[in-house]
Amino acid sequence: MADKLDSLNLTIGALILGGMTSVGLSAVVGFQTFLYFRIFSNDNLRYRSLVAWIWLTDTGHTIAVCITIWQYAVRNFNNSEKLFEIVPAFPVNIVVTIIATLNANLFYTWRIHKMSKQNWWITGPIVALCLTRTAMGLFGAAEMLITKTWHNIAENFEVPIVSSWAVSAATDVVISAARYYYLRELKQGYMSQPEMMDAVVIFTINDGLLTCAAVIATIICFLSMHNNFVWVGIYFNLAKLFSNSVLATLNLRNWYRQRNRPMGFPLTRQQAPRNALQFSPTVNKSLQSNDTHDMPATMQVFVDQEVEYNAPSGKI
Repeated sequence: MADKLDSLNLTIGALILGGMTSVGLSAVVGFQTFLYFRIFSNDNLRYRSLVAWIWLTDTGHTIAVCITIWQYAVRNFNNSEKLFEIVPAFPVNIVVTIIATLNANLFYTWRIHKMSKQNWWITGPIVALCLTRTAMGLFGAAEMLITKTWHNIAENFEVPIVSSWAVSAATDVVISAARYYYLRELKQGYMSQPEMMDAVVIFTINDGLLTCAAVIATIICFLSMHNNFVWVGIYFNLAKLFSNSVLATLNLRNWYRQRNRPMGFPLTRQQAPRNALQFSPTVNKSLQSNDTHDMPATMQVFVDQEVEYNAPSGKI
């Protein structure tokens, strides 16, 4: 950071705006976590543990963001010289962001490993990129904690920090490209549902581009705006994007599996299944069997939204 700061709009204002956006995305993480445990309560323990860990990581990140803003904007409100220093909460923020990034990268790497039929020639380099990015990021956080001033960081450690972000962006691109390739291959087995597979592919591309674009924006602002906190405001949101990415991928399985049924969970008491109707003993058994087989459990009307209701038994 330069010896002269920009206006409050680009320093404290950028911190507060980035923090508000981060807290908003944290609320999305919390809602997605609730949806996951409500919809997939019987899911694999490995997935449930991952979702719980992501939520805990996100909570810690939100706390670190709020403490950073508090130390700059409230505790040192009348001390503009404090803006030249690195408060201890910010390196903690970097460490938690690294953990959130690693959570997402390793999750997608594991999925690529499964789709590639355990091809380590594909997943090995991706794992190496993930670990390299993690090591470089931890080095940058340690230097910020030791150096304690933005000027020294810009003078002595700009290249390592920017390199760690560049590796992060490259990792996102490689992971997205691998996911796209194997999903396109997988699409051949779902030709009866091309719209569903196209939606999955589009989500994969946009997901990778969003995180990569956020990292690139952080790099550009960090290099071109040494005298404000615009890049910090953007960086506050990186962990949220990665956490929401993983949770969205897990929750969208409900949409994949129920492509022709309403997505989500019931908000009202469910009635007995339609095919559980009791027939009188005088009804012919063969007729009972055929009627039961042919009767739909529910009826659906697809307009602007999906509507599901039970058909009255006397009108079928």
